[in-house]
Amino acid sequence: MSPGLRRARPSLRWRLLLLHLLVFGGLSLASPATYFVISRSLAHDLDDHLTFLARTVAQARLAPAAPGQGLAPPACIPDFSCPAHRAHWPRHLLLVDAAGAVRCSDGELGPLAPDAVARARGSRQPAFADLKQQGETLRLIAWPYRDQDGQHLVLELGGSHAAIDQSLKTGALASLAINFAALTLLLIGSWIFSRRLLAPVDRMVQQLEEIDEARLSARVPDAGADHELGRLVVVLNRMLDRLERAFAAQARFTSDVSHEIRSPLTALRGQIEVALRKERGATEYQQVLRESLEEVLRLQRLAEDLLSLAQAYAGAFEAQRVPIALGDLLAQSVERQRAAAASKGVSVQLQVTASARVIGDPDLLGRLVENLLDNAIRHSATGGAVEVTLGQAAGRATVAVRDAGEGIPAEHLPHIFERFYRVDRARARATGGAGLGLAIAQQIALLHDGDLRVQSTVGAGCVFIVALPLAAA
Repeated sequence: MSPGLRRARPSLRWRLLLLHLLVFGGLSLASPATYFVISRSLAHDLDDHLTFLARTVAQARLAPAAPGQGLAPPACIPDFSCPAHRAHWPRHLLLVDAAGAVRCSDGELGPLAPDAVARARGSRQPAFADLKQQGETLRLIAWPYRDQDGQHLVLELGGSHAAIDQSLKTGALASLAINFAALTLLLIGSWIFSRRLLAPVDRMVQQLEEIDEARLSARVPDAGADHELGRLVVVLNRMLDRLERAFAAQARFTSDVSHEIRSPLTALRGQIEVALRKERGATEYQQVLRESLEEVLRLQRLAEDLLSLAQAYAGAFEAQRVPIALGDLLAQSVERQRAAAASKGVSVQLQVTASARVIGDPDLLGRLVENLLDNAIRHSATGGAVEVTLGQAAGRATVAVRDAGEGIPAEHLPHIFERFYRVDRARARATGGAGLGLAIAQQIALLHDGDLRVQSTVGAGCVFIVALPLAAA
């Protein structure tokens, strides 16, 4: 589905409100459940009350008060032994003998629930029934018992559901009113809560939208670190710090690359323009070509170093993993640098105090050592010496390259492995360095799970130490 046709998702504020409504809906299910439980409990209580009434009335001696008029049975008059029992007079009362004849009643000609009375007569167990009469619901009980004369009788009593129905109706209306009020308060409270909760987020989004590459120094105001939004602000500001440093480094890198490229190109242009001003001899043209070739080679080295750094930072270095005798590799690197050292009047000495084997790429490790040697030779005074030492310590091979140059001031040491960084820019360019050799050497060391560090004494020179894991026996 294309982005234009994709259905827009509701905002977080609406999703919070929907979540609250779903929770409220789940909790609202408690109301009908409560209604059902209370209804069943009241019905059970009514059955218990009717049972108690039947037992109480049966214990009193029921006798007809007088013959009934017409076909109506006589009224039942209980002989209560306790005056308090009169408070339990039922809503309906009828007495049936074993033959099914009505002995007495409250005016009814026959049982209101004949099936229940028949079941009670046959099983000698109480039976219940419900009856709607003149808009009123009666709960009836057929209570079988034996009187003082030993006759089997069935007493039919009835209690009204009116009080229960009225209580349930009142409870249902109260529950609906409470739920409606709770829902209204929930909607209002949820909307206010979500607005107050998300207001800092809206402000953060607005502030972040105003930050661009020209305003990377701006930061999101601290919202307090004692909750999630505060911690989010801290993380965002740290990310902005890293972005600002990255943009500054990129800008510095672009400026340095432009300067490094401009210098040899300017030299090339000047040499060619001077050569073209007038006719010259073959010797002069050869001299111009030699000088131009030096500048082209300088540009080529710069391009190769930049490509190596880009591959290193992108994790695209293709490194072999083979066993390497580090002593032999150092000897080969020293031999390749002897001519450059001799041209400057510097001697190179190799001292192997312990044999060491590592796992790595011979070409890359050779380049690391030669970069360190090149740096040491360029910064050594004429007649000085560069010492290369191989040793072992704590399961790691150590290669130390020491020069007797001017040393590096302490304030420059934290930046010495940065791209294009020079302690003395003018002097470094005069010696042909672009400020990339040490950065490449550090990346190669990291690629081989090693590290590169420097120790320096101003006026006494520097020592660069590479530590690499030893190969397993």
